[in-house]
Amino acid sequence: MRIDVECVPCFARQAVSAARRCTDDPAVHWEVMRRVSALVPGITDGSCPPEFAEGVYDLIAELTGVDDPFVTAKREANDLAMAVVDELGDGLGGFPDPLLAAVKLAIAGNSMDLGIVSEFGDVGDHARRVMETDLAIDDYEMLRSRLVTARDVLVIGDNTGEVVFDRMLMEQMRRVNGCRYTYMVRGRPVINDVTRQDAIDVGIDSVADIADTGSGMPGLVLSACSDEARKRFDSADLVVSKGQGNYESLSDAPREVFFLLLVKCDVVSREMGVPVGSAVVKRRLP
Repeated sequence: MRIDVECVPCFARQAVSAARRCTDDPAVHWEVMRRVSALVPGITDGSCPPEFAEGVYDLIAELTGVDDPFVTAKREANDLAMAVVDELGDGLGGFPDPLLAAVKLAIAGNSMDLGIVSEFGDVGDHARRVMETDLAIDDYEMLRSRLVTARDVLVIGDNTGEVVFDRMLMEQMRRVNGCRYTYMVRGRPVINDVTRQDAIDVGIDSVADIADTGSGMPGLVLSACSDEARKRFDSADLVVSKGQGNYESLSDAPREVFFLLLVKCDVVSREMGVPVGSAVVKRRLP
């Protein structure tokens, strides 16, 4: 998905918010804004939002000396999501279709995106509402059908907090098909996106191999991936992409991808043809 002019003020807002997590010094906040503004002329027609985002967050690290401004928020996100899991008690077995319930729960977790929101809000209440709502784009049955015959499944993670629900999703996927699973994380910290240690902290390694993109982009941009990440993406029988950042970077991917996300901005809303706030399971073919 190509970057839209509306993405630029969004990233400016994100830059200020992240800089304030690092320092109270207004001089640094202003320098971050000046340097981010200087990146805008370098945007090309073929750029996607995560490519620009990497430059923004690299600048923040350079100017503040803080490599991971969201480290505390990421722990908070995982704790909040684990509390929701505890509230579920026996898990998802009481639902008519536990896999569909897990899909919706994993989509609900996509709300925990500090590139979009400043606070996580009531995660449990939001999860319940999403799980009770129909999907705005519903390719779930095709996803389930493809899962049944898969031998190698790649799930591409997005945010911390959300990763807890991704673990539950893969637990349910394994009940349908106990094949090989890989969970792809970011190569280094960016926003509150999930890294290898964040995934290990919530037990992802108990249900899947963990691989990383080799990149600090908040999305899986194939041209920026490591050879290992690209090989896993190409060779998987089924690719499940979580979240908006991965949709922004993979919507033109040269293979079938199933996107599970909440639509969180007007740009993606127009791209997908559904309202902001919609829960989506979308199959895309090249």
